[in-house]
Amino acid sequence: MKRRKFLGVLATASIGAGLPKLGISEPTQPSPCTDLKHGTRLAGMTPRELRDSLHSELFGVVLPFWDKHGVDPEYGGVMCSLDYDGTLVNSEKLLWFQGRALWVYSYLYNHFGQDPRHLEIARKTRDFVLKYGKQEDGWWAEKLSREGKVLKQFEGDIDGPFFIAEGLQEYAVAAKDQQAREMAIELFIKLCRYFNRPEYRYSGPDFPELKPDGPCMRPQGTWMMNLSVGTEILQHGKHPEVEEIVERALDAIIRRHYNPEIGLNTEMLNYDFTRPEGLERKVRLGHGIEIFWMAMDEADRRGDRALWNTCAERIHRALDVAWDNVYGGMAQWVNVDQGGYQWPPEKPVGTNFDFRFVGEYNYMKTLWGMNEVMVATLRVFERTQADWAAQYYAKAYQVLTDKFRLKKRGLPGYVLFTDRKFTFEPHAVRQDNYHPIRQLMLNIRTLDRILESEKTSS
Repeated sequence: MKRRKFLGVLATASIGAGLPKLGISEPTQPSPCTDLKHGTRLAGMTPRELRDSLHSELFGVVLPFWDKHGVDPEYGGVMCSLDYDGTLVNSEKLLWFQGRALWVYSYLYNHFGQDPRHLEIARKTRDFVLKYGKQEDGWWAEKLSREGKVLKQFEGDIDGPFFIAEGLQEYAVAAKDQQAREMAIELFIKLCRYFNRPEYRYSGPDFPELKPDGPCMRPQGTWMMNLSVGTEILQHGKHPEVEEIVERALDAIIRRHYNPEIGLNTEMLNYDFTRPEGLERKVRLGHGIEIFWMAMDEADRRGDRALWNTCAERIHRALDVAWDNVYGGMAQWVNVDQGGYQWPPEKPVGTNFDFRFVGEYNYMKTLWGMNEVMVATLRVFERTQADWAAQYYAKAYQVLTDKFRLKKRGLPGYVLFTDRKFTFEPHAVRQDNYHPIRQLMLNIRTLDRILESEKTSS
């Protein structure tokens, strides 16, 4: 679909009560960082104090943990099967985490001092996945041994290769490696074409009720990868097919998945974008926050204020629905108006929890979800100084600090999954090398912009 035709469709689409129509055919520059009110505090701290706190957590706690326990200096890549104290549970290397590591260390190099050690970790991760991960048929093995032996071939999980594409793009910038960029674009386009075929079948864990021989359905989470990786590619140069992919992804996210009846984005749609029976109001709340701060990045790239504002309003709406005002934190799912809904049984990896929720809400609490709230709300606050954004950032910061981070227990790691009341289990079998690090890096950069704005306005 051509850009103007697509934008014209968005301009005439009803976005629901309280939200603007996307009249974005003529780009307008996003508002600059708003001058902070005197005495502004975030999570009880000045922007400088908060920035220093996040920087200390990233470089004094989180990265040293991964340097000591996760990064593999011998074979390259990372091992994520770790207990809270860093004890290695097993040395398997899942493709997801290799692609994420490639992005993380490349991003660190690009934006935090160009430390050659970070680039070397990224390079060795790239070499490992290219040597052992790519199959002869062009797909990517889903699981490798520490040494690179294939433990699980590609069985349809395309999220892992998406992370490889994301990592290769960021590495291309760090290493000034044009070949890595070309590989990233080629893989990204291959994945998006595969995802858009009628033969595509979702194979992830979030909808166990879907059958391999059932109808083609496409989740919002994969459109998110289409958008986020595509935007990262386009930030470093034009590419017509990538631009078309990003257009389709925006259409899916802003218009198709949005259900105006409930004011939220539902997670799963049929191939033709109709709503599957029984899933019309089923919302993965964390994605409804993560996906819109990513769409903000695309809005900034285009200079599109209307799109940015719509994303901010939908983040606010999703948070109002998701936040648990009894115990704190954010619910994982809601199935609106389905008071007797029996959620599929779920046992998060490495835990003894056996979740069998009944009712509208699935109250599993996740580390990744808190990190997405913190990125989204600080991004909104930077531009608008909205009270709601500051309040939700403060609440998320407190929950992450008090409930997910284990510093008070003398441990360097984080809880990844827990129940509604944040029941602590003494051991884990996995740590997250992506969401906490990404949140810290992105929010440090956001605070740097806020501080720079303060400086220039004083």
